[in-house]
Amino acid sequence: MAVRQATRLEGSIAFFYFVCQPIIIHTMTERKKRFPNWAERERGGDMTWLRENLHVFWPLAQVGYETVGRGAIVVDTTETVIHPGGTGHPMGYLDQETITQQGDEDTQRMVGEYDPAGEFVSVLLKPQDRQSSYRVRVIPGEPGGKPT
Repeated sequence: MAVRQATRLEGSIAFFYFVCQPIIIHTMTERKKRFPNWAERERGGDMTWLRENLHVFWPLAQVGYETVGRGAIVVDTTETVIHPGGTGHPMGYLDQETITQQGDEDTQRMVGEYDPAGEFVSVLLKPQDRQSSYRVRVIPGEPGGKPT
C-alpha cells in the first residue's frame, strides 16, 4: 500500500511517510508571469517529483478533504526520515484555516479554488525558508489517479 497509516494525528495534521514510485499526473500552471531560469528548472523538478509520488498524495488529499475539508498537503522536503517502508519526507494535510494563518496569498487562493473531485494543493517546504505551492490536477485513468 502506498500510503502508510498516520503515525500521529494532531488536530488537523496527520503525518504520513512514503516511498517514491513513478506515477503520471498533470499540473496546472498557477502563475502567468515568467520565472527566472533557476526557478523554472526547480519548478520542473518539483512537478516531476509530484508526478512520481501521486500514488501517495492523491489518497492523502482525498482523506484529508473528507476529514477536515479544504486544505493542502504540506511536505517538508528539507528532512528525510527512515521508516519501516523505506525513506521519505514528513508530510501532513493542513486545513484551510491553518493555511490561511501561514499568510501566503497564492497558496490561500489555490486552496480556495481547487476542485477536490480531481485536484489537490501541495506545498513543498524548501531550504532557506522558501516554499513552492502547486495546484495539481489528477488525470482520470492514469496510474494513481482517480478511477474513470
